[in-house]
Amino acid sequence: MIKKIFTWIGSSFDTHSSGASARKLTAFAFMLCIVWCHLKWIDQTNVVEALWIDVSGLLLCLGIVTAEQVIRLKNGGDKAPETNQPATDNQ
Repeated sequence: MIKKIFTWIGSSFDTHSSGASARKLTAFAFMLCIVWCHLKWIDQTNVVEALWIDVSGLLLCLGIVTAEQVIRLKNGGDKAPETNQPATDNQ
């Protein structure tokens, strides 16, 4: 099982599709950093803030939330994302 996992991660650096995606590897590396930071610096006084930072970082790493969406939210824009579809009139 361990050999299969290392082969899968190693295959991610080749050009074929048998490995993990860069998005998943980035999220995995971020999770390792989170574990290290939690073991070294996080205690009961700042755990809530740390969890918010962790979740936000993982959402950014996985692409569920994009930097563009964060900037738009910060600037107060809440309009729906534009599409490249032409508008149709039903008249």
